[in-house]
Amino acid sequence: MKSVDEKVQKLNAGWRKILVEQLNLDQETFKLAQGSLGLPTTDSSGLFQMADHIPPNTTLFDAGSTALFSDNYLGLLSALLPENGTDLRNELGDNYPNWIAYRNAFYKENPTSTKSQLEVFEVFANQRLDPRKAATAINVFEKAMSTPLNKAFEEYRDQNNYQTFTNDAGQSTRLPIYTPTIEEAKQQVNTGASVEINFDSSSAEASLSKTEIQGAASGFYDIFSGGAGANFTQLNQKAASAGFTIKGKINNYKMIPVNRGHWFNSSEYNRAYNNKDDMTVWDPQANAGNWDSFFAQPNGGLARNVSQILVVTDYEFTVTSEATYSESEFKQIQTQAKFGIWPFFSATATTNHVTSSSLNAQGKLETTFQLKKGLYEIWGVNVLNAPA
Repeated sequence: MKSVDEKVQKLNAGWRKILVEQLNLDQETFKLAQGSLGLPTTDSSGLFQMADHIPPNTTLFDAGSTALFSDNYLGLLSALLPENGTDLRNELGDNYPNWIAYRNAFYKENPTSTKSQLEVFEVFANQRLDPRKAATAINVFEKAMSTPLNKAFEEYRDQNNYQTFTNDAGQSTRLPIYTPTIEEAKQQVNTGASVEINFDSSSAEASLSKTEIQGAASGFYDIFSGGAGANFTQLNQKAASAGFTIKGKINNYKMIPVNRGHWFNSSEYNRAYNNKDDMTVWDPQANAGNWDSFFAQPNGGLARNVSQILVVTDYEFTVTSEATYSESEFKQIQTQAKFGIWPFFSATATTNHVTSSSLNAQGKLETTFQLKKGLYEIWGVNVLNAPA
C-alpha cells in the first residue's frame, strides 16, 4: 500500500538520521543496512561479502545486491589494453575479440584453474589459428605477459588471493580476500564506543528534508515482515498510522575500514580511471565496456565501493509501536512476523539478536531486541565514489 510504503520510507530516513547524529557518522557517505545483518563469528565470510558488494545509489544498503566489486573489476581489466599497446590485437586481427571472449569464458567456467593466461592462449591459438600464425601470436603474447596489466590479471586469478568458506549445510563459497578478518574486526569492535539512542519517529520525521526521504526509498520491507503466506496488510496500515519510539543502548560499535586483498591492482584501476578517452588504454575491440560503463555516476559498475563497515555488539533496544493492538492481532504478529519488526529485520538464517514482544497496559506493541556480547551485526556501511 502506498501509505505504508511512504511511512516506511520516512521511518528509514528518520532512523538513519538519528544514527548519523548519535554515532557521529558521515551524513554524506553512510548507508543504513536494510535490517540488522548477523555476522558469522567463526569465519570472515560475512565481512568479505559485505565489503565486495556494490552499494546502491540510495541512503540504504541492500546486502542482497548481486553486483560485486570483484566481478566488475575483472570486467575492467578485460576492457583495457596492455601497456605495450596493440601488438597482440594487430597480430590476431578479427580473432582478437574471440580471444577475449574465450579467455573470459574459460576462467568463468573454471574459477579455480591454475592455468596461466599464456597456457590458455596457447590452446586458443592452436585451435583457432594456422600453425605458423599461432607460433607468431604465442610469441607476441609471451612478450605481453610481462606488462603490468597482465600481471594484474594473474594476481586476480591467483588462488592464494581467495578463501573458500563452507556453511553448516556443506555449501561452499569462494570469496576474494579483504581485510580485516573477523578476528581483527572483533578486537576493534570490542574496544569501540558506546551510545544511548532515544528515537521518536514523529519528531524525527518533522526534521527530514525531501532529499533525505527520497534517498531512503525501500520497497524491500514493510513494518511487519513474515514468510510466505503471512499477510500483514491491515496491521501494516495500523502501524503506519501511528508513530514509533526506539530506546536503548549499544555498548560497543565501530566503523571498521576495509581494504581489498592482493587480487586488486590499484595501478591498473587508476590507469583506467585517469584516462577516460585514451584509446591506447581502453580497448573498444574487447567489447568489455568503457570508462562510462565502469566509472560514470550513478550507474557505473565501479562507480562506488564500500570503504568502512559499521559493526555493533552487545545492545538492547525496545521498539514501541504507538498504535493499539488486540490480543488476536498480537498473536498474529508473534507467530507470523518471522523476519522481524521494523527496523530490526533479518532473515532467520542470519539473525544474531533475540526478540521478545508484549502488549503494554495501553495495548501498544513493545518489542525488545537484544544482541549479546560476543555476537555481532552489521548496521551499515560508508561508501565512497570512484576513484577511492
